[in-house]
Amino acid sequence: MALPSRAPAFLILFTLLLRAQTPAQEVVIRTHSYTPPSAILHAESNLVESPLTVRDSRGRPVAGLHASDFQVLDNGVPRQIAAFSELRSDGKPPALAPAPASGQPSETVPPAAIPPAEPKFVTFFFDDFHMGNGEMAFVKKAAHAYIARGLKPPDQLSIVTASGQGDLEFTGDAELFAGKLDRLGPHSLPVVPGSCGVSPIDSYIFLHNLDGQIVEEAIKAATPCAACSSPQGCRATAISIAQSVASSAWEQLQARSLNTLAALGFAAKRLSEVNGTRILVLTSSGFLLRPGVQPELANFIDGAVRWNIVVHAIGAQGLEPPDAVPSTKDFLRRSLFLMPLENIANGTGGHFFNNNNDLAGDMELAANPEVAYLLAFNPGSRDGKFHTLKIRFTSKRGDSIQFRPGYFSRKDDSEKALTARAPFDDAVFSKQTLRDVPATVALAGGQPADGAIPVSIGITLDVNRLQFIISHGRHMQQIVFLMTLLDANGNFVTGKESIMDLALTDQKLASLKKDGLKTVATLTAPPGVYQVRTVVREGMKGGLMASTTQVELRAK
Repeated sequence: MALPSRAPAFLILFTLLLRAQTPAQEVVIRTHSYTPPSAILHAESNLVESPLTVRDSRGRPVAGLHASDFQVLDNGVPRQIAAFSELRSDGKPPALAPAPASGQPSETVPPAAIPPAEPKFVTFFFDDFHMGNGEMAFVKKAAHAYIARGLKPPDQLSIVTASGQGDLEFTGDAELFAGKLDRLGPHSLPVVPGSCGVSPIDSYIFLHNLDGQIVEEAIKAATPCAACSSPQGCRATAISIAQSVASSAWEQLQARSLNTLAALGFAAKRLSEVNGTRILVLTSSGFLLRPGVQPELANFIDGAVRWNIVVHAIGAQGLEPPDAVPSTKDFLRRSLFLMPLENIANGTGGHFFNNNNDLAGDMELAANPEVAYLLAFNPGSRDGKFHTLKIRFTSKRGDSIQFRPGYFSRKDDSEKALTARAPFDDAVFSKQTLRDVPATVALAGGQPADGAIPVSIGITLDVNRLQFIISHGRHMQQIVFLMTLLDANGNFVTGKESIMDLALTDQKLASLKKDGLKTVATLTAPPGVYQVRTVVREGMKGGLMASTTQVELRAK
């Protein structure tokens, strides 16, 4: 099954349906702090900014590089780097630019404007469809070691699994995250080969004619089932039987792989709903996709790129024994399974960590590189289209570069990039009153604490005027509530976002139609005059409600 398209209104409901095959909870609520989106990779004014990380052959970040070490290609056209900075999280000063050679003019590039710090959202995806008990235990141990190193507030972590068993919404609670890890386990579905067939992976290789020896082995395995007397006729019959048995095994493998890709799409969609740096860490033993064009994989990578999600892939098998020399056939089998992981990482500007026993270190390098860079270039005239971006070294090096593989070039400063939540985020700072979604807002004060004044924001939604999708006897919808405080000049102060996934029985829907769907959030700020800006989005049509209420917070 292909991943859903990026149609902004229906996408939310469709991805929800993919996960809610047997809905258990009727209302699932996720609440997190909200910060306005900052364009990590953007094309505003005259410059495009792009963060990048350089890694050595072991995946470790490389420091001390300069603008002169890189070349930028924008849709294949070389662009001059206009600004460049080294960003370090370890507190060490960046390296100084090298002095020009004797008699050569200075080519000093000014530092790029370093964006303000923003929260980091890291989703750990566990492919429990393709990991056995040993690999799952290995990965869980590594994740525990990663957590033991400490979370950096306000960073948030979440868990998504291929099976949907053990998912965890974004949290900064390391103990809660560790507890969820303990309950994860493999959910692999065995592929049942035919009595006259070869292994599932060899069935795949036979069907796609990837290795002559394995093709002959598959025919040999099917020969006893041919029940024929003529050698020539027997081979033709054996080939037919081998193709039939291999096709059955491949269909099972493909279904499992596409389910993993669908779950990855769900994880990416959830990441697209938060504001901050978005990282997806994929741990898997690998999976198989058909050779050639793979639209399901291309759709996932395309969505991740457009949502500014970097995917790092980690091979769950760990380090191969140093004295192990795999045969050509074994090397092919392993490579085929790992190829999608490498393609996903490379296609989203991430890194593929493989053949390493320090998975905790890999997770740390993926989520928190010590060294990164930020460069900016002038893209020339803007055309309102998506541009492919390539950054490469100016001289030969053994290191690899991770960078965002593209950006939107806006036609003018007023035109917004077509992202899934752009209208939603834009509504925060708009002065428009929107009434597509029937909702009312009520405010209440609270007791001051530590110099901050609380304001309680309650929203009641009229469910009678909402549309739902019916799936497995449930009424499916997703409602997103955004509650923010702006100062008197309209500048953002603080905010919270609540996402409600609804899978309602007839009885629950009838109750909500009578009483309304309600949510409450409390925001705090110093005494002063503020604007309470509330935005509500429903997932069926993408309709919005937005209102502004002035409030004065006083110390009693």
